[in-house]
Amino acid sequence: MSLSKPDNYMPTYDFPEEILSEIFKRLPVKYVLRCRAVQKSWYHLLKTPMFITLHCNYQKLTAHVNPKYLLFHNNNTHLLTVCSDDKQCQQYCTLEYPFDFYGHEWSALSNGLVCVSSVLYRRNGYDSNIYLWNPIVQKCRTLPNSPLSRYTYEEIEWMALAFGFLPEVNDYVVVHVARLGPELPDPSDPDPPDPYEYDPEVMICVYSLNTNSWKYFYLDGVIIGCISSDQSVFVSGTAFWVAFDFAGSYQLIMYWDTKTNTLGEINVPVLVRDQDRQFDDPLIQQFGESIAYFVEDNDSHQLDIWVLKDDPIKEFYWEKKMSVSLGENVWADVLGIRNNGEPILAKLNNLISYDLHTHEPYDFIDLCDRLTPNSNHEEGFLPPFFITPFVETLLWFDID
Repeated sequence: MSLSKPDNYMPTYDFPEEILSEIFKRLPVKYVLRCRAVQKSWYHLLKTPMFITLHCNYQKLTAHVNPKYLLFHNNNTHLLTVCSDDKQCQQYCTLEYPFDFYGHEWSALSNGLVCVSSVLYRRNGYDSNIYLWNPIVQKCRTLPNSPLSRYTYEEIEWMALAFGFLPEVNDYVVVHVARLGPELPDPSDPDPPDPYEYDPEVMICVYSLNTNSWKYFYLDGVIIGCISSDQSVFVSGTAFWVAFDFAGSYQLIMYWDTKTNTLGEINVPVLVRDQDRQFDDPLIQQFGESIAYFVEDNDSHQLDIWVLKDDPIKEFYWEKKMSVSLGENVWADVLGIRNNGEPILAKLNNLISYDLHTHEPYDFIDLCDRLTPNSNHEEGFLPPFFITPFVETLLWFDID
């Protein structure tokens, strides 16, 4: 007599949880998510806070040997594509973008989470919320209202956001900063005050995910006249923005140190400022544990890369990392930086990068079309990407 298995037979894998945890913690998040569908006991194990912490800690310890990824954010379609950061640049996964803002939005990525908001672009029908989103597990969280939400559009002269991770305390923070304008004069006042003769006040609000709350500070005498709100960099506990003086004649780097609650300004490299070679659209990017500042020389079609250094005696200063000659058909716009610090630029419909040691270009992606499906991107135009290093996290996977 043969012992045949029924058609609906499903095997079970009843290993001790300790052994399963040791196996699963070594898997990339994408494959952990697949394993939850094998059987109920695995599903419940993988969603426990204990396993999520175990997986996170193991991935940090092995980060130097784990595969590196890049996130390609298509600005036209909001298609998010994660690819391996290697010569093949193979697609790892695509991510569904859950937001549908009216108009523009600001976003930043840090340690697997994305911060998204349209609060910087206050138009009719805008969404005033700030969101944190884990694109891998497709979980989103709405932050409590920022203390700056009490002010109207007319009461704010400029505003900016930054988002980052503090590994020392395992916390994510959002920095929301704005310069408040002078009080509106009383129409009945026969001698109203001069709106330009006032001490500008800057309000800095800092959100902590660990406490799910905001704290805020007021500072006077800040010399920043306006700020480039489209981009920011958060590294080593400090948020950086490109800013301009009151006359709009030169650039500065404004920063907020979340560890010391210090607001400061850093001059751009002297050679750049004196030669008036700054980008019309200024660009800073994270470079390791610092920031890189990019500037193009229009006459020689050369791109200079400066890296910010922090010295206990000199404080902040700039060091030129490299100058590269932009060949024919190469756009000067830096689309992103690879995990090893090498910049990514566009050449026609391809992506190239520059070796940090030889300063020579090499082909990175030979055809952008595979990353722009159903897009209105046309050859001869700059590819619509923002590219940034990406790591996965199981954070919030245990929340239904």
